[in-house]
Amino acid sequence: MPNPPLILTTFILPFLLLLTATLKTSNTSIKFKTTMTKLAFFTSLPPLLLTLPNNNTTLSNHFYLLHLESFNLPIALKIDTYSAFFIPTALFITWSIMEFSESYMSSDPKITSFFNHLLVFILMMMILVSANYLFNLFIGWEGVGILSYLLINWWSFRASSNKAALQAIIYNRFSDIGILTALSWMATHNLTLDITNLSPSPNYPLILPAAIIFAAAGKSAQIGLHPWLPPAMEGPTPVSALLHSSTMVVAGIFLLIRTSPIIYSYQETTTACLILGAITSTFAATCAITQNDMKKIIAFSTSSQLGLMMTTIGLKQPELTFLHILTHAFFKAMLFLCAGSIIHNLNNEQDIRKMGNLKKTMPITTSCLTTGTLALTGMPFLSGFYSKDAIIETLNTSHINIWPLALTLFATSVTAAYSLRMVYFTLLGTNRSLTMNPIEENQKTMNPILRLAVGSMIAGLLISNLMLPSHTPQLTMPTTIKFTALAITTAGLLTAMALMFTTDKFPSTTKDLQPPSLTKLMFFNLIIHHLFSSTALHSSQKLSTPLTDQTWYEAIGPKTTARLQILMTTTLTPYHKAKMKKYLMAFLWTITITLLLW
Repeated sequence: MPNPPLILTTFILPFLLLLTATLKTSNTSIKFKTTMTKLAFFTSLPPLLLTLPNNNTTLSNHFYLLHLESFNLPIALKIDTYSAFFIPTALFITWSIMEFSESYMSSDPKITSFFNHLLVFILMMMILVSANYLFNLFIGWEGVGILSYLLINWWSFRASSNKAALQAIIYNRFSDIGILTALSWMATHNLTLDITNLSPSPNYPLILPAAIIFAAAGKSAQIGLHPWLPPAMEGPTPVSALLHSSTMVVAGIFLLIRTSPIIYSYQETTTACLILGAITSTFAATCAITQNDMKKIIAFSTSSQLGLMMTTIGLKQPELTFLHILTHAFFKAMLFLCAGSIIHNLNNEQDIRKMGNLKKTMPITTSCLTTGTLALTGMPFLSGFYSKDAIIETLNTSHINIWPLALTLFATSVTAAYSLRMVYFTLLGTNRSLTMNPIEENQKTMNPILRLAVGSMIAGLLISNLMLPSHTPQLTMPTTIKFTALAITTAGLLTAMALMFTTDKFPSTTKDLQPPSLTKLMFFNLIIHHLFSSTALHSSQKLSTPLTDQTWYEAIGPKTTARLQILMTTTLTPYHKAKMKKYLMAFLWTITITLLLW
């Protein structure tokens, strides 16, 4: 790699710029923080351009944090294809979100603190993706978890925000169990924590890849540990855009990419990723089609795309997974910013059934939202197409079970259906909004949305041409397999259009009927958050009532004390009736016992 010191210097420069922006806390520093983030983005481009000619890696060992006889913990950065591509993408999105927040969060009295939280959030994610040791990665891992809790609970006076933030932090504690188990096992067995030296080995115990998958499932909201992700949109819209696009939710998938040699050591763990991702993608897509909250629809689409990324890990294609992370970040951030612009103009209305015909009053937002949904569905030559189409082609040409393939194809079709449903209810049809506020598109919020729209259109082409996979996927296949992704997406769109146009012809009693299992998210929240909690509370109450209340506080405590006092009183009372015979007997017994004991 040409001139490593120059690459190292330019690679560290964005970290220093973000740190400098964070330290400035005056009330006039909002524009300065956005400018510094923009400058950090541009300074992150030279390392990318310098690492493109080859795939060499440059390490920078600054100092040793802990040194034992057989165990070292150095702080080191890793410059490779993943970090060189991810950091500019994340900074570009953060720059757009912060520029959007200048207007969107202008009424917030703590806007300076809000911007500082965003900067530390992206700084922790940059530490995570550029870490050369798993211990350094764990620092960024914990950082994004803590910052996500603080940002989701930014409006702490709302009960829904408190609940969502608690869900996020509790579920991420579960993911911490997995990564701490893996790190502890590797440290105690003298295995290297250097990501560069990881290699597939049958000597790893099964608990090691299983713990890593468990950690990634909690962080990236896979099925079973997913209930925290949809409520996370209770935070401000810029937080949702950053959290769902390029920081928190992709941290688990990125951990799997970094530790893929360990995951691929066992066929069982590889298949587990495949199955877990297919189920998550299908479940989240089917839940999204029943939601009416605009931000929740986009949040469930994030969970569905994370399932697709996990499926790609199961296909042993980490480079393809990383490509989808990058392309997904652009249009997902833009979708949330478009949703925020619409909700803000409609006086905080999030129900898509109370919107409609916004194409006339918000033409720029309409164009960008449509572009983002088309990129999400994998429309040809938009950014999502280059990664999503390649993933489905790899699925079709791989030796896997038929049902993960069927689930993924079904989820892709449903993605097109709920995307069209959101666009139709929001932008088309008649205006069903009750607000009388004037609707206008603020130039300060439109510029970052348009910037992300351009990224959603060209990022896939640029990144796919610049980032060469180490394992080239199959490029020749039958025409039917080649057009499978486009065919099932088209089928989903046509099905959704047919259902929407025929809904008005249904009897009025059937219009609002939806499967309760999907509208209630397959009863996951009811079972995990309510049934288990209520069962534990009722069991504790039933145990504490007889043991604590009735036994200790009543039987053993006051009642036993009262009985003993009554017994002593009734025993001693006859000796206090002024009868000399009884006093003399007591005196003689006392002398006799004393002499016997003497």
